[in-house]
Amino acid sequence: MSEKMEKTAVRFDSELKAEIQNMMSEANATSMADFVRQATEFYIAYLRQKKSINFLAPLLAQTIKNEIESVEKNISGMIYKLAVEQAISNNIAACYNGVNDETVRELREMCSKDVAENNGIITFEEAMKFQNSEDN
Repeated sequence: MSEKMEKTAVRFDSELKAEIQNMMSEANATSMADFVRQATEFYIAYLRQKKSINFLAPLLAQTIKNEIESVEKNISGMIYKLAVEQAISNNIAACYNGVNDETVRELREMCSKDVAENNGIITFEEAMKFQNSEDN
């Protein structure tokens, strides 16, 4: 180090000293003095900021952005897989059932309303009950 270091005495209670010693590896500190120096530099930088949020905002924003991107990627993958399975089911149903265009249009309209009213929560049992009822 080219800078001249000055020795300063600092007193800690035994609990704080033990906590510093436990956290030294987390801070990549080589000694207690190095830990205290890093902590002091961090706190001075924090105090220089007009608002503490300005100090942490870029780090928090990047962390949140990374988490959202990860969740978005996972959800997109799941939606893609569901769409593939739905396409398979649609093709099987179309192959084995003689349904005309008018019935498909009416079914699409009815299902669209049901999905909107129930937030997309429609069970197979409900659909089966509807299809087997005499009112349809």
